[in-house]
Amino acid sequence: MHQADSPDRVRLVFKYQPLGPDPAPMRDLLADFERQHPNVEIATEQLPNDADSALQYFLTALEAGADFDVLVVDIIWVPMFARAGWIADLSQPFPAELIRHDFLAGPAEAAIVEGRVFAVPWYTDVGLLYYRTDLVPRAPRTYAELKQFAAEARRKDPSVQGYLWQGRQYEGLVCNAFEAIWGFGGTIETEQLRIDTPAARAGLGYLRSLLRGGVSPSSVGSAAEEDSRRVFQSGKGVFMRNWPYAWNEAQAEDSPIRGKVGFAPLPTAKGEPGHGALGGWQLAVNARSPPARRAAATKLVAHLTSVQANLSLATAYGRRPARRAAYEDVYSLSSFDKALYPILQNARSRPLTPYYNLISDTLQGEFSAALVGIREPEQALRRAQQQINRLTAAAQ
Repeated sequence: MHQADSPDRVRLVFKYQPLGPDPAPMRDLLADFERQHPNVEIATEQLPNDADSALQYFLTALEAGADFDVLVVDIIWVPMFARAGWIADLSQPFPAELIRHDFLAGPAEAAIVEGRVFAVPWYTDVGLLYYRTDLVPRAPRTYAELKQFAAEARRKDPSVQGYLWQGRQYEGLVCNAFEAIWGFGGTIETEQLRIDTPAARAGLGYLRSLLRGGVSPSSVGSAAEEDSRRVFQSGKGVFMRNWPYAWNEAQAEDSPIRGKVGFAPLPTAKGEPGHGALGGWQLAVNARSPPARRAAATKLVAHLTSVQANLSLATAYGRRPARRAAYEDVYSLSSFDKALYPILQNARSRPLTPYYNLISDTLQGEFSAALVGIREPEQALRRAQQQINRLTAAAQ
C-alpha cells in the first residue's frame, strides 16, 4: 500500500516477480537508482512466480484501482492492459521509433499498441532445445532425428528420459504447441487467428506422438518449466525444451550436467531452424499513478531497462537482454548470449491481441485434451476454432 508522499519525497511501489534465489543484484539496481534520485524511495512487492497466477492478481488488483506505480507485464498482456486503461501511454518519454531502434523486434512490437508505447522491454525469452552432448552426436535438426537420437541414447542408458517439455494445462503448453505448429510450416496470424489448419493438426499430432511413443515420459503431461528443468538437470533427460534461464542453472558449479549440455534452435519437420516462442517481460507504469509518481516511475523504467541493467540481469539471473546494443561486441557478453542472438531474432510472438487471455484459456483446454487422449487433435482444433470465432465476434 502507498504511504502519503511528502512534498519533497516520492515513494514508488514496484510490483515484480522474483528473478532468482539471490535478491541482492536486483536490490543493488534499485539502490543505485535511489542514489541517483535522493528524493525517491522504492518499495518492492513481489508477485507469484507463476505467470498465470500473476495475471490473475493483476486482473483483480488493477480493476479495483490498485495504487502501485511500476509493474512487470508479460509481453502478451500489453494489449489487454492497454485496452483496459490500466497502464499509462509512455509514447512521450519512449517514442515508438526509439523503442523499435533500440530493442529487438519481437519485444519492441509487443510494447507498441496501435502505434503507441505502453511498456518498455525489460528482458526477453525464447524457447530453446537443450541436449546432452555426452549422449547424442549433435543437436537434432528434424523431429525424426530427435526421436532417433533419443531412442539411441535410451538404449545405451535406459534410466534417462528422451524429451522433456511443458505439457501441463497452462500458458507454457500454448508456447510448446505453437512452436510445433510453426515447425510444420504453420502461422498464427493475429488478425485471422486460424488454429484449425493442417499445420496445427500436424503439430499437435506430433506432440501427442511423443507421449504415446514413449519419447517423452507421461509426467510431461503435468510438467511446467521447473519440473522439466529439475529432471534434466539431475541428469535424467536427453533433450529438453525450455527458456534461456535454464542454461545458467545447468552450468552452475553444483550441477550434475555442468559441461555436458548444448543448446540449439528447436527442430522442425523439414530441418530448418525452428521458431521458438517469444517470451519475456516488459515494464509498465500504472495509469492511476499521480503526476509526481508517474514522472519518477518513468525514470525508474528507463533505469531498469538500460544496457547496463540488461547486462546485470543477464549475469546475475540469466535473463537475456532485450536491447540490441547489449549484443554488440563492445560488451563482454558470454558465448551463450552471442549464440542465442540469432535464435532470439528468429523468435515468433503469440498473437498480440487484447483478447489473448480468453483465447489462451480456450487453447490450453483443447491442446491438453488432445495430448491426454480425451479428443483427437482434429476435434480439439475444430472446437478451439469455433470458440475463438465466438470470442472474437463478441468482442467486435
